[in-house]
Amino acid sequence: MFNTKYPAIITAFIFLLGSAFLVQCEQEDRSNTFEEEREELVSNMESLHSEMGEQLDELSTRIEAAGEEAGEGLVNAYEELKDDRSELERALDDVRNATEDNWAYVKSETENVFDSISSKFDEWSDDLEDMI
Repeated sequence: MFNTKYPAIITAFIFLLGSAFLVQCEQEDRSNTFEEEREELVSNMESLHSEMGEQLDELSTRIEAAGEEAGEGLVNAYEELKDDRSELERALDDVRNATEDNWAYVKSETENVFDSISSKFDEWSDDLEDMI
């Protein structure tokens, strides 16, 4: 009275259950990777944002102290740094609002912005020493 179809049905069920478990685990791994990558990028961007803020504060103080004697190059450098910091803030908002679905695009675009601003900021910091 034992139907020979039962072992095949049970095997198929176990296979499907195992496959579903593996898919779920893979999705969780991708989700964890997304969260970890996003947190790391946010941390790096916040660090650069903070450094830029410190430089802006210092530069602003020096421009105010110099008054009208502040060189045009110094004022232009300050404005450029403010613009770059604003661009970094927009990119940081994009990363914070990213979803797993748009992460690849946001990450790529944001890393490009971050790398560009970071390089420019390093060069700018070196040039600032010569201006002051």
